[in-house]
Amino acid sequence: MTIRTLPPLTPEEFLRHPDLQGERCELSEGRVVMMTGASKAHREVAGELFAILLRALDRHRYHVAISELAVRVGGSVRYPDVVVDQQSDDASGLAAIGPLLIAEVLSPSTMMVDSGPKLREYTSLPSLLYCLVLSQDEPVAWLYRRDEAGAFPTEPQRLLGRDAEIILLAFDLAIPLGDLYRETKS
Repeated sequence: MTIRTLPPLTPEEFLRHPDLQGERCELSEGRVVMMTGASKAHREVAGELFAILLRALDRHRYHVAISELAVRVGGSVRYPDVVVDQQSDDASGLAAIGPLLIAEVLSPSTMMVDSGPKLREYTSLPSLLYCLVLSQDEPVAWLYRRDEAGAFPTEPQRLLGRDAEIILLAFDLAIPLGDLYRETKS
């Protein structure tokens, strides 16, 4: 069986489907969608963010994952570039239990989905505090932060330049964009 001929799947069926183990794909409202490979710049920005979060956050409280931890939302299963999840005792779990931060690094091929449908899905998660969208090519980030009333803004905070900082108050953390874009010339 090929991925293209799969019938619509539930998130649970998708996560356990033997033909999909090890494949680079997501479930979008029941349909399996192939994911493309990431550029070197994309991997470096995601990797730097992952490393910073992994070093800074308490591993007894938080699980930090890069590209491999599923996030279930409605009829979709997504694999964000970086996720900070609530820690659990289930070491064999395939999906986040309560994602607190989700980050996506924009690529030309994923920009429309990452900043559209995925963003709407992510911000519908009740546990989510932050949704961070990063450029892969230059030190630019868009931070969606849940407000005190529990809503996400329609417009993100735009951060520009190496000196700008991503402020994550819930984690008592400030991340300079310069730390994420060590290899870029911008």
